[in-house]
Amino acid sequence: MKSWFRTVVVLALVALVVAVLRYFMRGWMETLGWPLMVGSLLASVTIVLLVGLVVIFAREGRDSKGWYLRAAGWFVLLTAWCQALVIAGIVITARAGAATYYDEMMGGHRTLPPLQHASAHVAGFFVEAALGLILGLFVYLAARRGRRSPQAAAG
Repeated sequence: MKSWFRTVVVLALVALVVAVLRYFMRGWMETLGWPLMVGSLLASVTIVLLVGLVVIFAREGRDSKGWYLRAAGWFVLLTAWCQALVIAGIVITARAGAATYYDEMMGGHRTLPPLQHASAHVAGFFVEAALGLILGLFVYLAARRGRRSPQAAAG
């Protein structure tokens, strides 16, 4: 349990750093002439979540006592954290009136009112979690194929 907690805490801290960078990076990237979409992807909390998905499910799949539902629980927790960070970024951006990657939608130059945008991310949590659990199953099964049995690990 301690090992899982530590893994998810590290992933959550990486997501926090990326979320903070996302707030400031638009100004930096625009001065360098980088396209909006590139900067948005470089500071993507969703990419951190995708890396977390692979780490969590592969690690559990390789463990001789691995259990898909344990990985699923940790992944859903990380997904909730990542969405909370994004929602907080949207709200802070709206309150500050700043131009950040939180006030645009993946470089599409489409904007929603902040409350509607944040609400969409609340609903998006369920979609992201469901898709992550499906993708995670494939990662888990692929990692499980290469794991050693408990008898082989002991001897």
